[in-house]
Formats: sequence, structure tokens, C-alpha cells
Amino acid sequence: MISRNDDVEIFCTLVHETDRAVLVNDGTREVWLAKSTITNPEEFPDPGESFELTIPEWLAGEKGLI
Repeated sequence: MISRNDDVEIFCTLVHETDRAVLVNDGTREVWLAKSTITNPEEFPDPGESFELTIPEWLAGEKGLI
């Protein structure tokens, strides 16, 4: 069972950013993530740039990122 408190790091590319969410691509799929669920970074890169983000493990599983 996945603990709701565990975080995972995901290496991805920023596709699009809005005030409340980011669209990221992990090399396999594109998913929208609410900024409120992302632990880092505080500032996102420009679209097309790769970066690492940290999100709860349950969300990564729900979105198919792990």
C-alpha cells in the first residue's frame, strides 16, 4: 500500500504552464499536475526545458508516472 506521505522525484519536460497547473511530459505521456501538489521547484523552467519535480507517490501512480 502506498503511503499518502511518500514523495517521488520525476524527471520531465515542461510543456505548458498556467497560473494553477503545469503540463509535463515524462517521455512517455503528458499529464497535467496542479501546482499545489508539487513540492518543488518554486519556479518552473521555460516550456521545452527539462527539470525534476517532486510530487506525492499516490499522485504519480494515479497519473501513470510510476
